[in-house]
Amino acid sequence: MKHSHGHFALRATARLTIAAIAATSLSINAEESLDSITVTANRMPSENVLAATTVITRADIDRLQITDLPTLLARQPGIDITQQGGAGKLSSIFMRGTNSSHVLVLVDGIKWYSATTGQPSIQDFPVEQIERIEIVRGPRSGLYGAEAIGGVIQIFTRQGQQGVRPYAKVSYGSHNTKQASTGVSGGNENTTYSVNFNHQTTDGVSALSRDVITNQDDDSFRNNSINLKLNHKLSDRLRIQLGYIRAEGYNEYDSTFGLITDELYSDTTQQIISSTVSLDITDSWNAALSFGESRDNYFNYTNNLNDWDVSTRRRTASFLNTFDISSEHTLMFGFDYDVDDIVSSTDYEQGSRDNKAVFASWQGNHDKHSWLVSVRHDDNEAYGTHSTGTTEWGYWLQDGLQLTLNAGTAFKAPTFNDLYYPFGGGNPELNHEESKSYGIGLNGLTNSIAWSVNAYHNKIDDLIAGWPPENINKAKIKGIEFDVSTMIASWDIAANTAFLKPEDEATGNILARRAQRLANFHADKQWGALSTGVSWKLRGHSFDNASNTTRLGGYGLVDIRVGYQLDKDWLLQASVSNLFDKEYQTVNNYNSLERTAMLTISYKP
Repeated sequence: MKHSHGHFALRATARLTIAAIAATSLSINAEESLDSITVTANRMPSENVLAATTVITRADIDRLQITDLPTLLARQPGIDITQQGGAGKLSSIFMRGTNSSHVLVLVDGIKWYSATTGQPSIQDFPVEQIERIEIVRGPRSGLYGAEAIGGVIQIFTRQGQQGVRPYAKVSYGSHNTKQASTGVSGGNENTTYSVNFNHQTTDGVSALSRDVITNQDDDSFRNNSINLKLNHKLSDRLRIQLGYIRAEGYNEYDSTFGLITDELYSDTTQQIISSTVSLDITDSWNAALSFGESRDNYFNYTNNLNDWDVSTRRRTASFLNTFDISSEHTLMFGFDYDVDDIVSSTDYEQGSRDNKAVFASWQGNHDKHSWLVSVRHDDNEAYGTHSTGTTEWGYWLQDGLQLTLNAGTAFKAPTFNDLYYPFGGGNPELNHEESKSYGIGLNGLTNSIAWSVNAYHNKIDDLIAGWPPENINKAKIKGIEFDVSTMIASWDIAANTAFLKPEDEATGNILARRAQRLANFHADKQWGALSTGVSWKLRGHSFDNASNTTRLGGYGLVDIRVGYQLDKDWLLQASVSNLFDKEYQTVNNYNSLERTAMLTISYKP
C-alpha cells in the first residue's frame, strides 16, 4: 500500500508524518514513505514531530483536481476559509479560530504576507506551482516569531529532479474557465532545476449577491505565473538553492462601498525570491544562511481610473546553526532579521519597521519519550521586546500509540492598516496581541488505520477585531480535532472534523466569520487505468459580525472526480464541484460558486 498516494493529507504527528522538501536542497518524490522528514514544525528536518501537522503532496493536489489554494486549504483539518465572491476574490484563513492574520505563511522558507493587511493573498497563488504544503496547527512563535499564533503553513514550490521531465496540462470548464500550464525539471546528482509557467482565466460570477446589486454581471479573474528553482551541490558539504516565483493577476470585483454601478478591478503582483547556502561545517554541525524577499503589489481602479495603489516589501535574513549532539539530541540556534516597507499613492503615517530576533531549540528523544523545547526573543521596532516559547512532550504508551502534551506563547504586532490606514479607520493606540495555548493529543496506527485526536485551549489578550479595529480584552478559543485515514475494500478513505468555540470572553459572542463545526471526507479508488473519487465538505453556521446579529447558514458541498490514464504519458480528468448546486455564503452578501465542471488533459512522460 503506497500511503503517499493513498491517504490524503491527514497524517498528523510523530512517525505518522510524511516527508517534506527541506528549504535548503532536499527534494522529494510523492512515493516517499511515512518514515521520512518534515521541516516546518521544528524548523529543521525531523521525524520527531509532536505538533499537529498535515502534509499535502503534489499527488494529492492532482488527484483531487483542485485548482485554487483557498479551496485546497479549506479541505484540511482545523482550517476555515472565507471568500468574497468566486475564483480570485479576497480570501482569508482562520486556523483554529484565530484571526486571518494569525497564520504565518512561508514560501520556500520566506515569510509571505502583505504588511498592510497582515495576511497573504492566497487567492493569487497558483496551485500548479506547488510541489508540497506542510501545515502546522498551534502557536509557533517560539520558532518563527510574530504572526504564528494560529499556526504555520509552508508552501514548497516545484522542485527539480534528476533527468529531464517535461509536463503540460490544459483545462476548460464552467464560466469559460481556462487553464494552461507547462514546465520542465531536470538535472544530475549535483545540480537540479525546475522551470514552470501557468495561465488561468475565468469569467467568474457576480461577487455581490442580488440582495445588494441587481446587475449580476460576471467578475472575471486572470492569473499568469512563473516559477524558477535551482539546487546546486558545490561540494559534499556545501549546497545552494535559489528560487523565484512571480504571479500577476487581474481581478474584477464588487464592493459595498461607493456606488454599486462602479466598475471596479485591480492589478496585483505576488513575488517571492529565496536563496539559501547550506554548509556542513562538521559531520554534526550544519550552518545555513538564507536571504529572501516577498512583495505584494496592489493597484486599484474605479471606472478605469487608478484611484489607489500600495506596494509592500518584506526583506528577510536568517542564520541557522543545527548541531546533532547525538542520535537522540539536536540543538538549533538562529538569528532572524526582517524589514517591512510600504510605498503607497496615499501615504501611511509610518511606512517601515524592522524586527530582530534570536532563538534556540532542543529536540530530543529517549526510550519512549520525545520532546521539543524552543525559546525566542524578538525586538520589534514599533512594539519593543517580546519573549515567546514552545514546549512539547510525547510518550509512546505502546507501539503505534503516542500521547502528546504541548504549551506555547505567541505575540502579534498590529498591521500597518490596523494602525495607520490612510482613508480613516486606523487606530494608532492599539496594543499588540499575546496568546497562551495548551493542548493534548493522542495519535496512533491501528490495523492500518492512521488516526489522531488533538484538543487545545488558546487565550488571546488584546485580540484585534472589528473596524475601526479595537483590542478585545480577552478571546478564548477551545477546540478538538479528529483525523483518520485508512483503506476499505481498495478505497482510500480520509476524514477530518473540528469542533471549536472561538468567543469574546467579555460578551460571550462567537468571533466573526468563524464556523464552530467543520468536517471533510474523501474517498478514492483506482480501477486499473480508471480512477474515481468523491469529497464531502461540511461547514457549520457562522456570524458575519462581532455582535452575532448577522447569521450565515451552514452548508455541505459534494465534489466528484474521475480520471483515465490514456497511456503511460497522457491522463484525462474530469470533475464536478458543488454537485448539488448548493447556495451558500462565507461573507455576508458575497456569492460563492454554484455547480461547476472542469475537463483536463495532461501530458507527463
